[in-house]
Order: sequence, then C-alpha cells, then structure tokens
Amino acid sequence: MVQQSEERQKRTLTQLGRYSGHGLTLGLSTALFAWLGSLADERLHTGPLFVLLGTFAGFSAGFYVMYRELVIEPRRHESDAESGDG
Repeated sequence: MVQQSEERQKRTLTQLGRYSGHGLTLGLSTALFAWLGSLADERLHTGPLFVLLGTFAGFSAGFYVMYRELVIEPRRHESDAESGDG
C-alpha cells in the first residue's frame, strides 16, 4: 500500500516536471523572440513591428514544440505499437 502511494507520487512529480518544462519552453521562446524583436526595432527604428513579429514567431515555435511532444509523438508511438502487434 505504501509502495503504491510512493509510486503514484513519483509518477505525479515526473508528469509535473514534464508539463512544466513544456510551459517554460513556450514562455521562454516567446520572451526570447520578443526581446530579439525589440533589439531589431531599436536598431532599425521601426517601432513595435519586430517585437510583434518576434512574439508571434516565438509563440508559434514554442507551441509547435509543445504540440509535437504532447500530441504527435504519443500518436506515433501508439501507431508503432499497434503495427508491431499485428
């Protein structure tokens, strides 16, 4: 009984680390690209143009990585497992 509780807690912490890592990837990629956009705007005197483009590009890249890891890869592993059983 105690061992099951410890295993459940370990599994929960593993999932927490995994999902918080995806959130950090999304947030940091958005912030990094927005910062690079602000540097470009300062240098080129273009106002918020590159900040907006950088924010969109960073969020898109982070979201793609998160979607690939959480949706596409599990589906691929399921289809590989099903084709291996047949």
